[in-house]
Amino acid sequence: MAAIYKSNQELINEVSQTKIYGESISFWNLGQAGILLKGTEEDGLICIDPYLSGSIEERDPETEFKRAFPPVVAPEMLQDLDGVLVTHGHDDHLDLFSIKEIARASDSLFAIPAPLISLVQEHVENKYILAAKDGESFTIKGFKITPIPAAHTEYEKDSVGNHAFLGYLIEVNGIRLFHSGDTVVTPELIEKVKMFKPHVAFLPINGGDYFRTARGIVGNMSSREAADFSAAVGVDLMVPIHYDLFPNNRDNPAHFVDYLFHQYPNQKFHMMVPGERFIYHK
Repeated sequence: MAAIYKSNQELINEVSQTKIYGESISFWNLGQAGILLKGTEEDGLICIDPYLSGSIEERDPETEFKRAFPPVVAPEMLQDLDGVLVTHGHDDHLDLFSIKEIARASDSLFAIPAPLISLVQEHVENKYILAAKDGESFTIKGFKITPIPAAHTEYEKDSVGNHAFLGYLIEVNGIRLFHSGDTVVTPELIEKVKMFKPHVAFLPINGGDYFRTARGIVGNMSSREAADFSAAVGVDLMVPIHYDLFPNNRDNPAHFVDYLFHQYPNQKFHMMVPGERFIYHK
């Protein structure tokens, strides 16, 4: 059985009881690309790409995308959420079941890539939906958030030029974080993130290959590319994501650690298990 550090009410209790002071941030791994972020009490609580259901395999029992572990928390338990950031429209990132349940339970603001707004409107009141667009910063309580384009594996825009795949630059409590969403490395991405100078970066390491691509599985950074990217943009702490939930679409994280050991032995990183809390101090 896959390791889950804490789950459900125990996890919610920990989130509620965690107090952040000074230039610090706490975050929890929700599996796949899901991250829960909490600053000070004034900063609030936001979530990125919550896939907190089994909706993919429930909808299609023949799918090869089967969870390796159950959701670490039921979406309706996230009653204190102030915001949800969605990076793109794939079901393990924009899970309509999780979105609907979070919307029922909380007053969360949902930041959705502009081309995908119509997908969530029947589940979320329009007043709680924000169309996320490249370079247009917005705030959710104490979090300042700036969307930037992601290439999964190409940059894709709608008819009016809005990007369908996004990453997020996040500033809170003196800490700068970057959640890449699903993306490959491009010169444009390196330039934008390097200028931001993130303290913490959440990056996919599952990569891609011919056979997965032939089955319609879109690629991401490989473990080596994620390590090289972290060094290129000057990340202090790199946190790998998108490698734990689906056995058919992951890479061995030991490859990432081995490559770092040989190429960037001073690069800080942390491998998180689902449900684990990490507190980063600047």
